[in-house]
Formats: sequence, C-alpha cells, structure tokens
Amino acid sequence: MITLGGDTPLTPLLRTAREWIGARLEERRRRQRRQLVERWIEEGVYPYPRRAEGDQARAEQATFDLVATSINRHITGDRTKKRLTLSLLQNSLRHNPDEMVEILEKVLSLGGDDVSHLHGLLQQTSLSNIIRASSIVTSRLQFLTALEHLVFDVDIYGVVKERDHLHKILERELWIFGEEFNMMRSSEIGLTRMLEHHRRALGWDPTPDGPVRAVDGSIRRVDLMLSAESHEHDRVRHLVIELKAPAVDADREQALQVDDYMQAVLNEPRFANVETTWDFYLVVRSVKDRLMPALRQANKPEGLYSEPTQYEHASVRVWVRTWSEILREAKQRLEFVKKGIDHNPSLEQALAYLRHRHGDLLPDQLRQPAAVPTPRTGAAHNPAV
Repeated sequence: MITLGGDTPLTPLLRTAREWIGARLEERRRRQRRQLVERWIEEGVYPYPRRAEGDQARAEQATFDLVATSINRHITGDRTKKRLTLSLLQNSLRHNPDEMVEILEKVLSLGGDDVSHLHGLLQQTSLSNIIRASSIVTSRLQFLTALEHLVFDVDIYGVVKERDHLHKILERELWIFGEEFNMMRSSEIGLTRMLEHHRRALGWDPTPDGPVRAVDGSIRRVDLMLSAESHEHDRVRHLVIELKAPAVDADREQALQVDDYMQAVLNEPRFANVETTWDFYLVVRSVKDRLMPALRQANKPEGLYSEPTQYEHASVRVWVRTWSEILREAKQRLEFVKKGIDHNPSLEQALAYLRHRHGDLLPDQLRQPAAVPTPRTGAAHNPAV
C-alpha cells in the first residue's frame, strides 16, 4: 500500500506527478479561457481589443479574462445581454472592484426589457454617467429628507443656527432653489459686492464707483445671491436669499429687512438694466399670523410680499417663502426620477448622507449616529411631506 503522508522512496515521484498533473490542468484551463475569449470576440461582445497596449492595460485585461471566464456559466442570454454583462464587469473592475459581485448579481437578474433599456442607454452615454446621474438624484432625495428633519423636527430645529449651520450647508446644495442656480453663487456679501456680482453677470466692468448703501444709509449684507442667465428671453435673473434660523418665525420686521434690499436696488442707478429681474426671498420655517394677510392678496401669487411697478432699470419682487414650499417644489422636480429609481430614503439614510457630505457643518447633536427617533413636527405642520 502506498501512503501519501511522510517521506517514502516514492515521495519525489508523487510530488513530480502532482506538479505535472497540476500543470496540465492549468494549461487546459488557460486554453479553455482563450477559446472562450475568442468566442466572445467573434460574437462582438468582448469589451477589449484583441491585444491590449501597455503593461497596465494588459494587467487589467488579464484580470478581466480570469474573472469573466470563471463566471461564464452566468453570462448567458442573447448577444445584447452578454455584451452588457461583460461591459458592466469591465467597468466594475476599473471603478468599483469592491462592489463587483453585488453589481453583477443585480445585472444578471435583469429581465429582457430592462436589459434592452440599459443597453440602449449605454449606446448614448457611458455607464459611469448613468451611475453618476442616479447617484445625484439619490443624494438629493436624501438631502431633502435630512433638511426636512433639520428645520421641522422639534428636538432639532432649535439648535440649528442660520450662519453656522443652515447657511453653510445650503451653499453646497444650491440646486434646491432651482437647477439654474446650482453652480452660480455669492455668499455673505454686502450690497456693493452685490453690484459687482450683478455687473459681472451682465458682462460689464464689475468695479463699482463707490459703496452701495441701504435706504437708511447703512452697509447691509445678504446671505446668498444666486444668478442665472436666461438665453431664451435674453434676461439675467438674480435671486437674493435671506435665511433665518428655523427657530425664527417670519414677522413684519424680517419682511421689511428684505424689502430694504429691494429698495436699495430700485434706488441705485448702477443696478440699471431693463433685462434684469430681481427676486428677493425671505426663507423661514413658518410665518406669524399678522404677516399672513400681506402674503395672501387678491390676484397675486401666495407669498408675494412686494412687487413695485417695473422701473426703467429693473423688475423686482420680494417673497416670503417657507421651507415647506421650497421642499415641496424640489421634491416635485425629482418625483418622476424618484419613481424610476424606486428610492424613498429613510431618515437614517438621510442623516448618514448629511454626516458624510456636511459633517463639519452640523450641530454637535447630529454629528454622531444615534438611534433615529420618530420625527416629530410639533405644532408646525409640514405640508412638504
């Protein structure tokens, strides 16, 4: 009887035999992989050139061949599905190797129509762009849920400050006020800087001749100034936003503060341009009862506080907007895509996004994960939900 344990006269022979058999089996596997890759090339589903150029490209292709041929039994279906699966595998190896298995499981479970739709998208754009677009929508839905929590939860909104928290967070999420403002901003600027921003948006020399002052002669600051140019109507639109902490309800005093900014524009000839529209927003969690009649006037949109007759140099409006309205409008803009990606973020997911994206700007109470309570809005009903 030949025993395999311990040294015997046959040990060298057995070791040689094992090595020879192992080499033959590995050669057979390599040959089968080459044959499979050749078949994919002939079918037109292989995502690489026949021979890659450069050491890095060859290493990536060799890794792809090893992984793809190892899961060959799962790469089934017609030519379209095979090409899609192999392309996704290639993209996963390049950009998301840690998530490759999960991605493949999702793709391999797709139905025929979904495969065709995804294939059609990939004919028009890259997988990276599709992933990036979905990621943007998902992040925005999470942010809306998180912002709703910040400004309405009775245990939280009292510690959220205007400048330390809300203002700085919104500087990174300007899309919430409209996609046209997403990349155009000035923050915490005086009226003179506002004039510079305005003139620059029009393509003029931005250097002012002197300071711009409010009606009372003071130097005022605005929280956010956003600008967008409408090419369709050949106009420049400025959005000037005055934020208040969630604990501050809008009253006549706050509305008059924003009205003063509007008067500074109307009274300053250097803001002159007939194709310019100015919207001034006072953004708050809620509005006090004695201000409500001024915001609900006949034949005017709700929330419009002041709209003087259009002057020769500008069209100007002052609005009092609640976070409920702004959140509802932002959700409506995302609603169609939200249904398509079937994503309704939980509060826990939303707060995780908030910590990841804005952790350095959050109140101490929100910087560390904790048991997520059931959101409570107290007496202030939030119609944005």
